[in-house]
Amino acid sequence: MEKKHRGSRAVLAFDTSAYTTSAAAAAKGGIVCADERIHLSVEKGERGLRQSQALFQHINNIAELTEMVCEKIERGGFTIAAVAASSRPRPVEGSYMPVFLAGLNTGKSIASALHVPFYEFSHQEGHIAAAAGVLPSDKASVAFHLSGGTGEILVLRGCMPVGRAGGTLDISFGQLIDRTGVALGFEFPAGPDMDAAALCGLSDLKYHFSRRGRRVYDDPVLSPVHLNGTYANLSGIETSCLKAADTGVSREKIAAELFMRVSDAVADMTAAACRDAGADSVILAGGVASSAFLREELTDRLAHSGVRAVFGESSLSSDNAVGTARLGMAALLSEK
Repeated sequence: MEKKHRGSRAVLAFDTSAYTTSAAAAAKGGIVCADERIHLSVEKGERGLRQSQALFQHINNIAELTEMVCEKIERGGFTIAAVAASSRPRPVEGSYMPVFLAGLNTGKSIASALHVPFYEFSHQEGHIAAAAGVLPSDKASVAFHLSGGTGEILVLRGCMPVGRAGGTLDISFGQLIDRTGVALGFEFPAGPDMDAAALCGLSDLKYHFSRRGRRVYDDPVLSPVHLNGTYANLSGIETSCLKAADTGVSREKIAAELFMRVSDAVADMTAAACRDAGADSVILAGGVASSAFLREELTDRLAHSGVRAVFGESSLSSDNAVGTARLGMAALLSEK
């Protein structure tokens, strides 16, 4: 049987973030040719990995992933026209994490061997492109990067962040959820288990709305998120989450209230940032944005503020190399 995409060009890409080794390939139009990932192993009860531990696992994983993705590229009839990789967490000066060296050096080596272009992007840019595709550069747009390491509201030019418009000032929303989840007995990373627990506990969450439209909890177990315009401090609610974990309150109720308070905070911060930027939509990217609970609540809350929530596919919210591959294809096409 003739291969459907025989001769079509694809970009091979790598992303070696803190907890996932990823390899992918994308063709023109954002078509995903391959998407493979291996999650790093974290011992039960631990809240993460040291950079040296994570880098060692990435190096062990990346050869297997490269073989799997290249096999899919060949089976699909594509040819590798360029290689891309995430080289740092964020597109700002001084942003660096050793874990990205695994994907960066692998990508450079393959590009050199194949005599094709090599492109570098940040992990953050890859998340945005994975969620929303490659956007036109002349449209005002905003993104909220919600992950284990980042909680930033960004003003974009296309998929490229050009300025920060808000976010968290201490820990990220992902760290808040993971740390609470570990305290409640879930394995790290705790996001999926906390999401499921929150959905189960939603029926036990009692609240009403004030005259100003604020959610007021009838039997709260957590303190609110402290907001100052488009910025938030999460240390206070983190402390109350850890205390609540020792009180005998069900973890479903704690998770439900936490996710609802996160929804309220993210919606308020986002609506304010969109007003300031003159944008009518927001791209919600990063692992936290894969939460079924948050997707439903934020879509509804933001719609009431006249803002359209853009999530993209749930599977592309968590760490992956698809967005990096799409950015690589856009860069390749721009060189014509």
